[in-house]
Amino acid sequence: MKERSRELLILIVGDISVFIAALWLTLLVRYLEWPSVERINLHLLPFLSLSLLWIFVFYIAGLYDKQTVFLKGLLSARILNTQLANIIIAGFLFIIIPFGITPKTNLVIYLFVSTALMAWWRLHFYNYFSPKTRHQAILLASIPEAVELVDEVNNNDRYNYSFVRIVDEDTATATENFESKLLELINSENVDMVVVDPKGENTRKVLPAIFDMAFLNLDVIFLDFHRVYEDTFDKVALSAVDYDWFIKNVSQQKSIVYDFSKRIFDIVTGIFLGTFFLLLLPFVAMALKIEDRQAPIFIRQDRLGKFNRPVRVWKLRTMSINDHASATWTKEDKAKGNKVTQVGGFLRKTSLDEYPQIWNIIKGEMSLIGPRNDIVGLGARLAEEIPYYNLRNFVRPGISGWAQTHQYYMGDNISPQSLEESRERLSYDLFYVKHRSLLLDLDIALRTIKILISRFSVKINWKRES
Repeated sequence: MKERSRELLILIVGDISVFIAALWLTLLVRYLEWPSVERINLHLLPFLSLSLLWIFVFYIAGLYDKQTVFLKGLLSARILNTQLANIIIAGFLFIIIPFGITPKTNLVIYLFVSTALMAWWRLHFYNYFSPKTRHQAILLASIPEAVELVDEVNNNDRYNYSFVRIVDEDTATATENFESKLLELINSENVDMVVVDPKGENTRKVLPAIFDMAFLNLDVIFLDFHRVYEDTFDKVALSAVDYDWFIKNVSQQKSIVYDFSKRIFDIVTGIFLGTFFLLLLPFVAMALKIEDRQAPIFIRQDRLGKFNRPVRVWKLRTMSINDHASATWTKEDKAKGNKVTQVGGFLRKTSLDEYPQIWNIIKGEMSLIGPRNDIVGLGARLAEEIPYYNLRNFVRPGISGWAQTHQYYMGDNISPQSLEESRERLSYDLFYVKHRSLLLDLDIALRTIKILISRFSVKINWKRES
């Protein structure tokens, strides 16, 4: 209880400090001068009153619950949603209460600054002040990803908990009086966090007892395995994907605001990038022709679009032979004599070969952000080998996606080159399908820019060393 009280005290003091710092920065930005004591005192009472109300809203929204300490994904979503509610509350209060200031501009700046500072404080800086004791956890799961999660958590100090035991369904079946022995284990090991995949028959039988401990006695924290897995790896556990998962987690329409905003962003950005590409095209075409006068500059490919509908796309040629309906990976193409050209290697690393697909984006067949679409032949091959593979085509495909910014492929490849790598990509793509939003799209866009810059800088450094 002492540790929990300390956590709450740190969170509340930190939140109040963030709101005060946000006010100071707001006045600095608004008036472009060092805030005077008189100006701070004039604004302190109304904005501090607003901050105290926000803390009460934070409490109602669960931002002081134990779960938010463990699940960063849950925390970031709650911060955003709560701040949206606070914006409405703030606007209402400053209209009906005569604070004696005209804070319209100040309030707007304050809302943005406080949200950014709060996210930074809660997601990053809090770790430096939080209690350093690692919480003891137990995992009830039988799926292959269970071992992956335990290895990741127990071998990294950045997590504030560790697993002391994995209990799978076989162990539960072979153990007499499993429920009583499990509860005894939780008490003897001082476990204060239980992570559960509830698919096992014996696991479901002990859930009522665990719920009592978690929600009535408040002895342990109960967390769903798949939520912890997604929060840890930013991908979906493929063993969880079935008919029920699809019904619960995938919606054809996210929201009118999201769909409309994304489409506008695609069109505007597509026009800008298309103009940039047209300026570069003469130089790229010259390089391709110098390398091979006979080969074409562009190639045509038949790819899979939304709902598995075929989409014809154009790319800058990067390989010596164009097989527009290929069912092979690059390494298999090389065995048949189809190799990445020297200019093509540069185009792939900089993603310039993808720029002609901007036309598909403007037409609405693709998006800037989304799961990378497969060539028709390879997509059919993977769908036969990997269950539920075509779920990734539930949304409009993109030039860059969550998988491209998170997955690392073997060697110099920038796309999957095996069934195992394709399964890994699917787990990231399904995470995007489930959680897609404007903020996630922005995250992917920024990560893509970072990756392109890093590829370019690595190439420059290599040339200097050679």
